[in-house]
Amino acid sequence: MKRQFAKPLKRKNKGQSLVELTLILTVLLTLLVGMVEFGNLLNQYINVVDGTREGARFGSNDDPFAIIMVNNVPTPNYEIFFAKIYTVVEGHYDVNGVQRSKGAINPIVLNKDNGDDIVVSFFSVATDGATGALTSIERFESAAGSRYNNQTSRFTDGQISARMDGLAPSTGVLLVEVFYHYYQILRLYSFIGVPDPILVHTYSVMPLSAAEPTPTPNPAP
Repeated sequence: MKRQFAKPLKRKNKGQSLVELTLILTVLLTLLVGMVEFGNLLNQYINVVDGTREGARFGSNDDPFAIIMVNNVPTPNYEIFFAKIYTVVEGHYDVNGVQRSKGAINPIVLNKDNGDDIVVSFFSVATDGATGALTSIERFESAAGSRYNNQTSRFTDGQISARMDGLAPSTGVLLVEVFYHYYQILRLYSFIGVPDPILVHTYSVMPLSAAEPTPTPNPAP
């Protein structure tokens, strides 16, 4: 009797082991794919974060109120300021789309057709010198709104003022945002609801002394 049941039991054990191995391999492969996919996403996210930081550092030492002559009239040109930051972040491209200089996000290349964009804003924030209370905040943006006119700033004036110290004096603030759509390289996680592409939004905030509001002079008596 023992010999009659030995073979069926052995086959049953083999089938059970195969099922268990299949389940374990499925879990291990899922984890491996996740490590590859999200590891690559994290690497690109760090590059984009570095890009916003470099753009903000550069812009914080520049003057957004650079004066140019328009019809023999001195006129501040914010677009020059914005264009410099775009170049620091993304690099410089000629009219044919050939990259002539590398930006801080290199080797990532923004694709305007995919909705990628760079948004730069700066603010003049005025506070009451005695109480430190916010009295006004003025936002300055590119005439086009952004580098490729695909995105708008995710920050309201109230969110910018909330990030400031309540006792801080009047100051200028620079905000650099980058929007980048990451396409999955294995595209397996899109089947479980993870969007493809994944929108990566990073930002950096820096003080901008050149945008500090100046007191309005009292009119002459």
